[in-house]
Amino acid sequence: MTHDARPFSFDAHHIYRHPEFELHQTDTSPLYQYQSELQLNDTRQPAFCYTNQCLYIATDSLALRPLYHTVYQSVYLISDSAQLLHNVTGRTTEFSGPALAGWLSGQPMNHLCAHQQIAVLAAGHRLEFADDTVKVSKYWDIDPSYKLRFPDDDTYAAYFKDCLDTVIAAQMATHEVIATQMSGGMDSTSITALASLQAKAQNKKCIALSHFYPGDSASDESELINDMRHHLSLTNVLSQTVDTQNYRDFLSLYPAHFDHPGIVLSPRYNDELAMLAKQDVTLLLTGNGGDETCWGHASAYTQRLLNKDFSVIPEVYQACRVTGMPFLKVARHLFVRPMIPGPLITLAKALKRNSKHSLLPLWLTPKARTMAEESFTISNPFDAKRAPMNHARYFAMKNSTTFNSVRSYDEVSKQHNIKVCHPFFDQTLVEASFALPEKQLIRGAYPKFILRNAMNGLLPDSVCWKTTKTTFDIHFANLVKENRDSLRQCIQHPLLADMGLLDINQALQAFDDTLNNNNSGIKVDLLFLILTQRWVAELVN
Repeated sequence: MTHDARPFSFDAHHIYRHPEFELHQTDTSPLYQYQSELQLNDTRQPAFCYTNQCLYIATDSLALRPLYHTVYQSVYLISDSAQLLHNVTGRTTEFSGPALAGWLSGQPMNHLCAHQQIAVLAAGHRLEFADDTVKVSKYWDIDPSYKLRFPDDDTYAAYFKDCLDTVIAAQMATHEVIATQMSGGMDSTSITALASLQAKAQNKKCIALSHFYPGDSASDESELINDMRHHLSLTNVLSQTVDTQNYRDFLSLYPAHFDHPGIVLSPRYNDELAMLAKQDVTLLLTGNGGDETCWGHASAYTQRLLNKDFSVIPEVYQACRVTGMPFLKVARHLFVRPMIPGPLITLAKALKRNSKHSLLPLWLTPKARTMAEESFTISNPFDAKRAPMNHARYFAMKNSTTFNSVRSYDEVSKQHNIKVCHPFFDQTLVEASFALPEKQLIRGAYPKFILRNAMNGLLPDSVCWKTTKTTFDIHFANLVKENRDSLRQCIQHPLLADMGLLDINQALQAFDDTLNNNNSGIKVDLLFLILTQRWVAELVN
């Protein structure tokens, strides 16, 4: 059986529910979770708690699985599907300007729903129903006062490995045949290494699935994947070639989903999960969330200097030599600019906003630019001056575009009866990563230092201590160039221009610049522009 989205509706006196959707009360607490084909201990299922004459409804702390809500005819409707709420109410589709301005800018904000009359519950928040009132309140956030301090690097590494191991063990507990996505990067290889060791110890089967890009040398990780297979003595392996001809039609490869532009029901994802289903896989583990949890941030070097750790200067100098980055330019960015008084920075930003060098794409209209900038303001528990690294990481975590992949796989996996989990996005691991000292997250030429140190020896050195990160912008640029005619037509859809959000001429200019540049990939903001216009066109038509 597959799990379908099911609606909930509430008024002050009654709870209406789908007849197959039963409330379950535990023996020890008044915690309610819905009874479905999925496991009741799945932390990404909506939870219900009734206490002190108040009903609380929440989803997981990072809102990996969003919870949508709206009011219709004085009744509250709640579902994990915006489309279902739309269908139940029968309303005309209306798009949210602020939400789509964020998508057009390349930085969508996860607390904004793309549909005007539907809200999405923000990460770490819950709905509270009491008497005749409904309100949204925060139930969880990352605590800046929580710190982890150990005597040496080895202790930090052992602690972090144990945390990640524990998360993977919990997710694997009820499954006998597990698969992992294994590229040549640190995140997926770490998950694969730990999962395969646990599977071997428990006499379970773990299959390592790898994606190959033979047509794009910049995205090709086949050598690293083979290093992993040899190092871990992996025998249960599967491969999917990503850039074959049947995956070269952009619009077919990324069909739209009603809920928002980032969810794509890709046939490639479907083929991948169908291949796993044939192997009796019931759980797929990914490396999603590794960047957000382990990468750190360049401002970690700034923060260390502010804390009078002067050893950071020669450390950065040596890292620049290793990576080939210009030291003086890096030093100005890390050590000089942060020391400039705030009013001067504010003035510079104001001047920059009105110049051609603005960080926001030129295809945004002034109206869209204002909406996008206003949406970027979120409550952040970390002080930008005293804790710049975690301040930046917090924003990135709450608004990660990786959630698009998470939600896309969630949607596609339903028809294959495969549960998809992302260990790095576990709440306890996220909390631990924000409690680490700056030097444990990024050191010298090595971002993700804590993960590299934790996996040292378990991964081959070619993977564990690689100083460059594989990117896929050339792959996407080639795909866009092959589909130039259909995508040009897609970009010209008039609705967002009619809403005053998009300058189509500027968008086409940026598109042409990408087509005419044979030596660079596609920028993320242009890719998001295409996905947004494609989404709007499909929903309108």
